[in-house]
Amino acid sequence: MAVLDTIIYYFSWLCVLWYTFMALLSLLGLTVSRCRYTKKDTPKSPSMLTPPSVSILRPLKGLDINLRENLLSSFCQNYPAYEIIFSVAKEDDPAIPVVKELMEEHPEIETRLIIGDVAAGINPKINNLIKSYDSAQHDILWILDSNVQVHADALARSVDAILKPKVGLVHHLPLATNPSSYGAEVEQVFLDTNHAKMYIAINFVAVASCIMGKSNLWRKSDLEKAGGLRQFAQYMAEDNIIAEALWAQGLKHVMTCDTANQSLGSLSPKDYCLRRSRWVRVRKYIVTAATLVEPITESIICGLMGAFGYSSRFGVSFGLFFLIHWLCWFLCDYTLYHTFLGSAQLKPQPLLHFVRAWFSREILALPLYVYAMVGDKIVWRGELYELQRDGTGVKVSKKDSFAKFAGVL
Repeated sequence: MAVLDTIIYYFSWLCVLWYTFMALLSLLGLTVSRCRYTKKDTPKSPSMLTPPSVSILRPLKGLDINLRENLLSSFCQNYPAYEIIFSVAKEDDPAIPVVKELMEEHPEIETRLIIGDVAAGINPKINNLIKSYDSAQHDILWILDSNVQVHADALARSVDAILKPKVGLVHHLPLATNPSSYGAEVEQVFLDTNHAKMYIAINFVAVASCIMGKSNLWRKSDLEKAGGLRQFAQYMAEDNIIAEALWAQGLKHVMTCDTANQSLGSLSPKDYCLRRSRWVRVRKYIVTAATLVEPITESIICGLMGAFGYSSRFGVSFGLFFLIHWLCWFLCDYTLYHTFLGSAQLKPQPLLHFVRAWFSREILALPLYVYAMVGDKIVWRGELYELQRDGTGVKVSKKDSFAKFAGVL
C-alpha cells in the first residue's frame, strides 16, 4: 500500500502541474489571439522604399470551393511587385478555365500557368510545385494553397515580417469559414478554437517549429541550403519538414495578424472523422512526441487529470472542478471563435450550432485519436499511401484490394 500511495501522491502532483501548464498555455493562446486578431493595426503597405519582388506559387487540382474568389485574392494584393504562378498536373484539370479567365481580367499582373508536374516523389503537392519553384523569378516565395483566400494586405505585412533579422518563414493562421453542414461545423469549431489556440500559443513561445502549409512565405535561397524543393517530395507532411529545415538553420518563424481563410462548404460527419484521423496518422511519425501527448491536451482528459490532482492535493470537489473546467474551456473557445471570425468580418454559427459542434468535437477527439494511431494508411488526393516511420510514404497500388481494408482512411 505504501508503494501505491507514493505512486498516487506523485501522480496527483503531476496532474496538478500538467493541468496548470495547459491552463496557462490556453490563456496565452487566448491573450495573444485577442491582441493580434482583434484589429489589424500593422502596416497595410510595405514599409521599405523599394520592396522586394515576390513570386506567389499556387498549386491547383480540381475545383475547390470558392476557387475563383480564392485565386482572385492573389490578384488583389496591395503590393507593388509580384508575380503569380499557377500550376496543375493535368491538361484537363477543371481549374484551368478559372485561372485563364482571371489572367485575362488582370493583364496588369504578371502571371503564368504551368501544366504538368514532376514525379520527384510521392507528395503530389510538391510534384505540382517543382516547375513553378524552378521558374520563379524572385527569391521570396509565397506558397498559397488553392483552397484559401487571403486579405489584400497580407503580402505587404508578410514581407515586412520576413525582412526582419533572422526570420526565415512567415505563416498565417488557417481559418475555417462558411460551413454548410453539421460535419463542416464540427471541422470549423476544431480549427477555429482548440487548434488555433494551441497553434498560436506554441508559435508565440517559439520553442519549436509548428507550421501548417496553407499560406507560407520563405526564401528560395534558404531552402536551397537544405537541398531544394525536390528534397521534400518524399514526405507526406512537407510543410512541417520544410519548416524544420529552415528552423535548423537558425531562422525564426513569424505569424502576422492575417488568416488563410478556407471555405468548408458541406462535409459529412464521416468526412470530418477521416480528415482528423488522417492528419493524426501523418503527424505521429513527423512530430511523434507532440502527437503522443495530444490526448492529455484535450478538454476531457486534461480536465479529469486536473480534477484528480486538485481533489487529491487540495480537497477540491472532483465533480465541481471538472464542471467549472469544462465551462471555462468552452468559454475560452467560444471567445476565440468570435475573435477570429470577427477579424475576418465573417458571420459565426448560431450559438446552438456552435454548442452542438463543440461537444461533438470534444467527445470524438479521443476515439479518433486511438483509431488513427493504430493504422498506417491514408487516402490523400484520391490516392492510397502507406506511411513510413521516417515520415515518408509509399503509394499503394489500387489493385491491392486487401490494403483498402487494412486501416484505410
